[in-house]
Amino acid sequence: MKDQVHIRNAEAAQLARTLARQTGKTMSEVVLEALRQYRPRRRQLVPQKRVELWRRLLREDREGDSVRPETPVESLYDRATGLPA
Repeated sequence: MKDQVHIRNAEAAQLARTLARQTGKTMSEVVLEALRQYRPRRRQLVPQKRVELWRRLLREDREGDSVRPETPVESLYDRATGLPA
Protein backbone atom coordinates (compact mmCIF):
# COMPACT_ATOMS: atom_id res chain seq x y z
CA MET A 1 0.00 0.00 0.00
CA LYS A 2 2.29 2.74 -1.25
CA ASP A 3 -0.20 5.46 -2.27
CA GLN A 4 -1.62 7.47 0.61
CA VAL A 5 -3.44 10.76 0.84
CA HIS A 6 -2.86 13.04 3.79
CA ILE A 7 -5.52 15.62 4.53
CA ARG A 8 -3.62 18.69 5.63
CA ASN A 9 -6.56 21.06 5.76
CA ALA A 10 -8.12 21.08 9.23
CA GLU A 11 -11.64 21.80 7.99
CA ALA A 12 -11.48 19.07 5.33
CA ALA A 13 -10.18 16.55 7.86
CA GLN A 14 -12.90 17.46 10.36
CA LEU A 15 -15.62 17.18 7.72
CA ALA A 16 -14.29 13.79 6.60
CA ARG A 17 -14.13 12.52 10.21
CA THR A 18 -17.65 13.77 10.96
CA LEU A 19 -19.11 12.27 7.81
CA ALA A 20 -17.33 8.97 8.43
CA ARG A 21 -18.70 8.84 11.98
CA GLN A 22 -22.24 9.73 10.83
CA THR A 23 -22.28 7.17 8.01
CA GLY A 24 -20.35 4.39 9.72
CA LYS A 25 -17.78 4.39 6.93
CA THR A 26 -14.04 4.85 7.08
CA MET A 27 -12.49 8.19 6.16
CA SER A 28 -11.00 6.52 3.08
CA GLU A 29 -14.46 5.38 1.97
CA VAL A 30 -15.90 8.86 2.54
CA VAL A 31 -13.13 10.53 0.55
CA LEU A 32 -13.36 7.94 -2.24
CA GLU A 33 -17.12 8.38 -2.54
CA ALA A 34 -16.78 12.18 -2.59
CA LEU A 35 -14.13 11.98 -5.33
CA ARG A 36 -16.29 9.66 -7.40
CA GLN A 37 -19.24 12.07 -7.12
CA TYR A 38 -17.18 15.17 -7.90
CA ARG A 39 -17.71 16.63 -11.33
CA PRO A 40 -16.01 19.90 -12.23
CA ARG A 41 -18.31 22.53 -13.63
CA ARG A 42 -18.11 22.83 -17.35
CA ARG A 43 -17.61 26.22 -18.83
CA GLN A 44 -20.91 27.36 -20.20
CA LEU A 45 -20.81 28.06 -23.86
CA VAL A 46 -22.23 31.39 -24.91
CA PRO A 47 -25.54 30.78 -26.67
CA GLN A 48 -25.27 31.32 -30.42
CA LYS A 49 -28.06 33.93 -30.38
CA ARG A 50 -26.07 36.08 -27.96
CA VAL A 51 -22.96 35.83 -30.15
CA GLU A 52 -25.01 36.85 -33.18
CA LEU A 53 -26.40 39.83 -31.25
CA TRP A 54 -22.91 40.98 -30.24
CA ARG A 55 -21.69 40.67 -33.82
CA ARG A 56 -24.69 42.62 -35.13
CA LEU A 57 -24.17 45.39 -32.57
CA LEU A 58 -20.46 45.64 -33.41
CA ARG A 59 -21.21 45.74 -37.13
CA GLU A 60 -23.84 48.45 -36.65
CA ASP A 61 -21.43 50.43 -34.49
CA ARG A 62 -18.72 50.25 -37.14
CA GLU A 63 -21.08 51.18 -39.95
CA GLY A 64 -23.09 53.81 -38.08
CA ASP A 65 -22.57 57.54 -37.77
CA SER A 66 -23.03 57.46 -34.03
CA VAL A 67 -19.33 57.95 -33.37
CA ARG A 68 -18.68 61.21 -31.53
CA PRO A 69 -15.57 63.18 -32.32
CA GLU A 70 -12.83 62.77 -29.74
CA THR A 71 -12.13 65.61 -27.35
CA PRO A 72 -8.43 66.46 -27.28
CA VAL A 73 -7.01 65.90 -23.80
CA GLU A 74 -5.43 69.36 -23.88
CA SER A 75 -8.87 70.98 -23.89
CA LEU A 76 -9.55 69.51 -20.46
CA TYR A 77 -6.75 71.55 -18.83
CA ASP A 78 -6.27 75.27 -18.30
CA ARG A 79 -3.40 76.47 -20.52
CA ALA A 80 -2.12 78.98 -18.01
CA THR A 81 -2.05 76.76 -14.92
CA GLY A 82 -1.97 73.24 -16.37
CA LEU A 83 -4.72 72.28 -13.90
CA PRO A 84 -8.00 70.65 -14.90
CA ALA A 85 -10.41 73.20 -16.30
